[in-house]
Amino acid sequence: MDLDPWSLLKASLEGDDSGTSILSIDKITKKFEFILKNQLFESLESGFDLDGFLTNKIDNTNFSRELIYKKDGIILESSFGKFNLPGQNENKEYTKFSIKDITTKQRQEEEIAWRLRFELGVASSIQILIQQPSIRDGLPHALYQLLYFTEMDSIFFLKYEPVENIDKFHVWVNERKTTKYPPLPKELHNADWYDLGLGRWVHKLKKEKSIYLARDKALTREKWFFDQTKAETLLLIPVRFEKRFLGVMGFLKYKQNSPIHPENLMIYQSVSRWMGLFVQRDMDITELNRYKSTLESLVLERTLDLTKTKEELERAYKVKTEFLAHMSHELRTPLNSIIGFSKLIDLPATDETGKEYLNYIYTGGTRLLNMINEILNLMKIESGQIKIQITTFKPEDICRQTLELIQPQANAKGMDIRFRPPIQSKPLTSDSGKIQQILLNLLSNAIKYANQPYIEVDCEWIHDLLTISVRDFGPGISEEDQNRIFHTFTRLNDDGKIEGTGLGLSISQGLAIRLGGSLELVSQVGQGSNFKLKLPEIIK
Repeated sequence: MDLDPWSLLKASLEGDDSGTSILSIDKITKKFEFILKNQLFESLESGFDLDGFLTNKIDNTNFSRELIYKKDGIILESSFGKFNLPGQNENKEYTKFSIKDITTKQRQEEEIAWRLRFELGVASSIQILIQQPSIRDGLPHALYQLLYFTEMDSIFFLKYEPVENIDKFHVWVNERKTTKYPPLPKELHNADWYDLGLGRWVHKLKKEKSIYLARDKALTREKWFFDQTKAETLLLIPVRFEKRFLGVMGFLKYKQNSPIHPENLMIYQSVSRWMGLFVQRDMDITELNRYKSTLESLVLERTLDLTKTKEELERAYKVKTEFLAHMSHELRTPLNSIIGFSKLIDLPATDETGKEYLNYIYTGGTRLLNMINEILNLMKIESGQIKIQITTFKPEDICRQTLELIQPQANAKGMDIRFRPPIQSKPLTSDSGKIQQILLNLLSNAIKYANQPYIEVDCEWIHDLLTISVRDFGPGISEEDQNRIFHTFTRLNDDGKIEGTGLGLSISQGLAIRLGGSLELVSQVGQGSNFKLKLPEIIK
């Protein structure tokens, strides 16, 4: 007996590994209705506004793939596919609408990215401390860099300074991702923790045990700490050097019901090892400076200890250098291969799942490669290893070439770029590649953060200085944020929807200075931002 097309279609849906349905859409009214659903679709469709999601898609004729985040934490990937049926109504069209649970895969990708970011944060922090003569000068910046790469909201270091057998701590560093989080309670500073009700914490820390504590698990005498800091989760890690207890590295997390994975706890604990080395170095240097003017014998004695510390620091610097070289080879080389092969692999047209996974591999690999390249570029600039290649060229030609490269990104957002070349055309002697890199960063930021119909790019000569301005008409930047916009890993209005590492402007400013020029910002809230690149002639 022959089956009608609808029966065959319904049977095929039940064999699909995605939650799949068939929609009938009225071409005139844009109204839709479900014709068929398989059982998996019915189990996944609750927990989010399905009707609103589909109405928005159909009204805007936007049938691209999109992620759906359900209230219960499940992540779905949606897809559409139009098809025709024999004898169908000419006023209606039929669409296959599928939703697939990708929660596990998404979490795995996030975990891999987090671990890589954490390792980069550790390398960056160590480099900062190595370059500083005193840990007290570099520790705030170093720990803030590390904090940026973690899931935590606050990081602090408490130096252990007992007085007459009384356990006291001195707050050396207390960095937060945002000032909306309160600082550490003042009671912690130079107070006996047993008097504060925190004796249990001191006892465990001195026994080389870490403390991972949630608000609801704290003892009654300890809850005041969580009340004052507004934190939901506390992580304290003892910092030691050669069995000597030096202090405590701490992390706070403010999000509720957000535990730390046991494997990640071990990664956090590994940080305390290099912290102990740098704290001990600082103590040695401080002690040496205190006595070197009067106690020559002490200087000779401590020289051996300082030599040992110096060797440890040199090993740490060598580890950092080897890490960067290893990361460049072991990460960038295979990532380039993965990205290239993901484009070369030719799967059958019927293998939609395989093509989806190839796209995940390509986009994820590209994102990680860009992040690694930006970190390495920043390292080269900070260490003075960036090389300048001098040529003579017309700056308006570089501007036009850059606009051609960035145009697809502007087109995707429906934005126009208006370019005004200099009235007087004359050549510039400088590094055209570095200038183009700066302009790409400025234009990319303008496109990502502005929602206006166009951007203005001006190229002009002012008093023998080439000035290239990139102006957007977006939300603008407050005076407070302008003071930190060029800092590394700084991203304004970071709600997680815009990709990036927060390194673009820092790298651009470093390149501008290396070319003998400057990168300036003029901005006002509500009236957009204007970044001005000013460059002189470089004499060969």
